[in-house]
Amino acid sequence: MNTLPPGTVVRTVSEFTNGLAKWFSNQSAFRGAAISGEISGLKETSGGHVTFALKDRGAVLNCILWQSRVRSVTPLKNGISVVAVGNVELRGEYSSYQMIVDAVQLTGIGDLFAKFEALKEQFRTEGLFEAARKRRVPTFVGSVALISAPGSKASEDFLHTIRSKVPFVRVNFIGTRVQGQGADVDIREAFDRADRMNVDAVVLTRGGGSYEDLFTFNEEVVVRAIVRSRHPVITAIGHQEDHHLADDVADAVYGTPSKAAEAISQPWLDVRERLTRVNRDLNRAIETSLGKKSQSLSSRTGTLELIARSRLGGEERRFVALERRLNTQNPMQRVSLVRERLARARAKLDQFPSRLQSLRTAFETRAARLDPAWQRLAQARAHHVRVSVTQLDGLDPNAPLARGYAMIFQDGNLVRSSSDVAAGERVTARLGRGTLEARVEATHDE
Repeated sequence: MNTLPPGTVVRTVSEFTNGLAKWFSNQSAFRGAAISGEISGLKETSGGHVTFALKDRGAVLNCILWQSRVRSVTPLKNGISVVAVGNVELRGEYSSYQMIVDAVQLTGIGDLFAKFEALKEQFRTEGLFEAARKRRVPTFVGSVALISAPGSKASEDFLHTIRSKVPFVRVNFIGTRVQGQGADVDIREAFDRADRMNVDAVVLTRGGGSYEDLFTFNEEVVVRAIVRSRHPVITAIGHQEDHHLADDVADAVYGTPSKAAEAISQPWLDVRERLTRVNRDLNRAIETSLGKKSQSLSSRTGTLELIARSRLGGEERRFVALERRLNTQNPMQRVSLVRERLARARAKLDQFPSRLQSLRTAFETRAARLDPAWQRLAQARAHHVRVSVTQLDGLDPNAPLARGYAMIFQDGNLVRSSSDVAAGERVTARLGRGTLEARVEATHDE
């Protein structure tokens, strides 16, 4: 049944959106528009462009800053208030509009960013960021409490990596909300549950999200729950570029859930590889030793056979000679005596094979006893290897870096005292993963 009014013009989706895009481009109000709001969801693409959302309490406007304009704009941060100037265009492919930003002017600090800075300064004053306060995560973690949202991609990534690499590591999952009003209290209660568990570490993780969604991990309730945790805490929150106050007080920080799982797995994998090499070397040593013993046994067996054949041949020749002498002398009594001697000689010769077999059996018994001895030797050497590995790990100069320490260099030289540098000079901080370039604001001799 035809329900369209007469004369109705039917357009395809592409025709309609292309026409709407042209209408957008012809509206002067959308060209060079200046729009104020707070930055959220700031990201840099692989091509060097910057995307973000400009929002207020009533609406959200998606924005993009092309790579060619990035350097001409003041560095942006989530939570700050700005005025963005640019053209608003319709993306016909998705029937959505966005601003192509040409310039950005800072107008102030957003509410969340101001709260973030205030909490950050408070925690710094309390010394919660100090490396000396933080706990050491065990090298070999045998069990963890995983705090994350049930069914989330973050928890699935962590569990998949752990189960594929070190399935014997026990994971106690504690499901909780990780965003929204009251999520900070839920996370604190999850830490209370983890404190009652017998685990080696606690892993707090979630996937990426907007600045507002992830702000839960800047809340004071969550930060203090991490600080007072009975177990060392590992955080893997958001993506590689995200950072939160929870990360600043955690005992170990990794960019993604899978990286946290890999860090827990790697020491076990290293030990397994070392034990495999030691076991292979021991097996080769045992095979070499047994091969030499087998060659020695074969050599001795051949020598005994040669001696037996030689003696048997000599007795046979003596028998033939005696028979000839008897045949010439023909005294019956002497013949009988000689035959008895020959019989005894033959009896001795007949014992040679059984004696040879006894020697072979005794040697095989001794060879069988070598196996337990080699096993004990292998266990002793494996123990020695584990002790050596532990000692080497303790001497690793990079180990403190993995626990949150940093090494400061200026022009390639290690800085050992605050008097080695002056305010305004640039230094390089080497961390457990990567480096930081910084400028000295002030120095203090203490």
